[in-house]
Amino acid sequence: MLINTEGIVLRQSKIANNRRIITLFTRRYGKITAGTSINERAKGRAALAIRPFTYAEYDIFKGRNYFNINNADVKKSYYSIGEDIDRYMVASKLLEYIDKTTEEEQLRPRLFDLSIEFMESITNAKGSYMTLLYAFVVKSLSLNGVMPEIKQCVSCGKSLSDIRKEGNGKVKYFSVTGGGILCEDCYTRLDAQDVSLIFKPDFDIVEVLDYFAKKPLSSFEKVSLKPAVSNGLQRILSEYLKYYLDVDIFDNDIIATDWNSLVTVIEVVIIKSQTNW
Repeated sequence: MLINTEGIVLRQSKIANNRRIITLFTRRYGKITAGTSINERAKGRAALAIRPFTYAEYDIFKGRNYFNINNADVKKSYYSIGEDIDRYMVASKLLEYIDKTTEEEQLRPRLFDLSIEFMESITNAKGSYMTLLYAFVVKSLSLNGVMPEIKQCVSCGKSLSDIRKEGNGKVKYFSVTGGGILCEDCYTRLDAQDVSLIFKPDFDIVEVLDYFAKKPLSSFEKVSLKPAVSNGLQRILSEYLKYYLDVDIFDNDIIATDWNSLVTVIEVVIIKSQTNW
C-alpha cells in the first residue's frame, strides 16, 4: 500500500547495498522506521529530505511489517541549524527526546506540530537555545500526561495561594516523585529517605513552568534565563524526565555530540548554498 505523509528525520543509519534505515516522525503515522535506497549524497530534493532537520513530504510503501521510502520532497529545510554548533546540539537533543518518548506508529499530531514550531523558533532564535528546549519539554509534559502539579500541594491539596502565604510569597519545595509542589507542612512530615528527589528552587518554579506551558514557543526566541535559573531548572527537568519518562536529554549538559551527524548537517549547508530552494 502506498501512503503519503509529512515528516521529519529523527535519525538514520547505513545498512548493506547502499540502503539506509530512516527513523521518521510523521504527522499521519507517528514515528516509523523505514528503509530507503535514496542516496543522501546525490543531488536533488529527495536526497535532502532524508537528512537531519528537514521537514518533507514522503511517498512510502507500507508492507505488512515494514515501510520503504520511495520518494520525498522537501517542504522546508532547517539547514541553518547546522551553521551554529550550539544550536545544532540543542536541536539534536530535541530529536533525541522525540525519538525516546514516542512509540512506533503512535499517532502524535500535537507533538508533531510542536516539533515543527520548535524548528522554526530555534532557527530564528536570538536568545538562549536552551530556553527554547526547556519550553518545548514543559509543553510536551502535558502532551505526555505527566505535567507537574503547580496549583496545589501534591500531598494534601493545599492551594497555591496558601502555600505562598506560609512561604512569604515563595513556593519552597518541588517533589519529583510526588509530581509537583509541596507545602511546608507536608515537607516537614517526610522521612529522610523521601527527600532525595525534592528540590528547593531559589527561583519561582511555579511562574517559570506556567509561563513555559502557556506561551507559544516563538515568544522565547529572544529569551535567555539567568544562569542560576537555567541550571536549577535543568536539574529539576532532568530528574523529572528520568523519573516519569525514563529519558535524560540533559545528561552531560548537552556537550556530547554525534560528529557523523554534524558532518552530514554541514554537508547540507554546503549543498543548500548551491541550490535554489
